[in-house]
Amino acid sequence: MKQANSLFDFHQVMDDKARLNQFVLDPDQQQVIACLDALMKRSLSPPKKFFRKETLPKSGVYVWGTVGRGKSFIVDSFFSAAPVKNKIRVHFHDFLRELHCHINRPHTGENTLDAALNAQLGHCELLCFDELHLHDVGDAMLVKSLLELIARRRIILVATSNYPPDQLLSNPLYHSRFASSIELIKQNMQVVALGGTLDYRTLGGNTFTPFSKGAYLCPGTEAQRRDCVLPLLPVSDPLPLRVGHRHINVLSASENFLHLTFEALCAAPTAVMDYLSLCEHYRCWIIEGVPKLENSSPAVQQRFINVIDVLYDQHCRLFLISDYALHKMTEGVQQEDIQRTRSRLQQLNYLV
Repeated sequence: MKQANSLFDFHQVMDDKARLNQFVLDPDQQQVIACLDALMKRSLSPPKKFFRKETLPKSGVYVWGTVGRGKSFIVDSFFSAAPVKNKIRVHFHDFLRELHCHINRPHTGENTLDAALNAQLGHCELLCFDELHLHDVGDAMLVKSLLELIARRRIILVATSNYPPDQLLSNPLYHSRFASSIELIKQNMQVVALGGTLDYRTLGGNTFTPFSKGAYLCPGTEAQRRDCVLPLLPVSDPLPLRVGHRHINVLSASENFLHLTFEALCAAPTAVMDYLSLCEHYRCWIIEGVPKLENSSPAVQQRFINVIDVLYDQHCRLFLISDYALHKMTEGVQQEDIQRTRSRLQQLNYLV
């Protein structure tokens, strides 16, 4: 343990990455790196025998900040470098989907949720939880149980979010139900803000990802479609595609792509589980007719935000077609998550 502690140097890991990629780590990023370095060194040190419960050292780090500041990049690097055998790094949507699968499996435990969480975590010692954002009270109650289990097992937890803990599940109708979990986060995790004014995604550093090899077509002319080798709008009626227990109307679906309208995907009562399931079969998506989102309901806006999150995290290629330029399409939306969506869509090739 002592040898591993002396060998771990996250500052050096990130300095090497910065040199390799030719960028300079800013002071806020250096602060996050220092927190993660200290967390791992504490975890690798031999445990002290006499700690009163209220003075137990922090067993996690909660990194929050606006989009494109390098949260995921730093935490991904930390996860790769951490000398821990049993470790899990997972996106928020993926974790919830897998948890639902565990809950629905036959088991013999008295507490279904605890049994499912233990089965999902296994012997995990380090959990890196990316893009934690809570708008649904049902999801929040699952995360509440997860946080309580992590605290009991003293699992090292590192989480990234666009929100400080106090703004999780911000809807005043439900926020009080998550208040004890927010206090648990503050008690067990060092909360550190990653600020800065630069969105690093706008610099083109992710141009090698499948997502960024897609395009934003405005307004989606025949010439633009030909340039991207995309099909024209079909004249036939939409086809029902079975996804889990529901059907989604699509324009076409082949080995190469899934072609559907914004209306069928986001105005209909679809869910994150549907998008994740579709990503397993279709790695290239064409979404037609994206409107000015300000005119859509909050539920429809949130589904669109979730679709882009899933496609980005699952490394799918996206061709998005709208009569509106990106800044017009997203302006006026009250949901704060739209900033993350706009940042991600800015990585697409822009055709006008």
